[in-house]
Amino acid sequence: MAIRIGILEDDHYVLNELADMVKSSDKLEYVMAVSSAEQFLKYFSKETKLDILLTDIGLPGMSGIEVIMRVAAIAPDTMIIVLSSFHDNDTIFKALRAGASGYLLKDTSFEQVEKTLLEAHGGVPALSPAIANRMINYFNGVKIEKKDYELAPKESQVLQLLIEGLSYKMISNEIGISIDGIRYYIKKTYKKLQINSRPELMKMYMEGTIKF
Repeated sequence: MAIRIGILEDDHYVLNELADMVKSSDKLEYVMAVSSAEQFLKYFSKETKLDILLTDIGLPGMSGIEVIMRVAAIAPDTMIIVLSSFHDNDTIFKALRAGASGYLLKDTSFEQVEKTLLEAHGGVPALSPAIANRMINYFNGVKIEKKDYELAPKESQVLQLLIEGLSYKMISNEIGISIDGIRYYIKKTYKKLQINSRPELMKMYMEGTIKF
């Protein structure tokens, strides 16, 4: 059975080349190729049944990082592989923490991208050599420390739903607490974390410093 592929890329030349690569492969099945996160999320759902999403990070409008988080929440069985020109540690680890399963640089040939997609579906890590080396060097030299903020289970649940991008109303419906109750939990947990906003919460999450 062919591997079902979706592509999200704002460079139309790269988008078309990747789409042609998938369409010409007898082991990959073309599902969609779009140029914006908003367009992708308009059509994507659990029923889309993508095996792999190949996505850029630097997109117009909504970022690739947010797309990764949303896809990981909606369809955790969909593997997400980044194809990007960004190769700084911050972007790489944000993508991986958000839910990406692999990270390729845009200097990767289309032939190698196809090979990597096939191998990734079989369980081989999808990392450009330069990215793999950067990760090894990072973890050999840096230890990420997580602080235990002693969050109650309900507080952790509310924070996780905030991180997934849900509104106060959606969180209220999800866990059966009034919106005023949600505001109370958020205010209480923000005080424990010593932050004041969702962007600050996202920064802590991306840095891996929150311990749930």
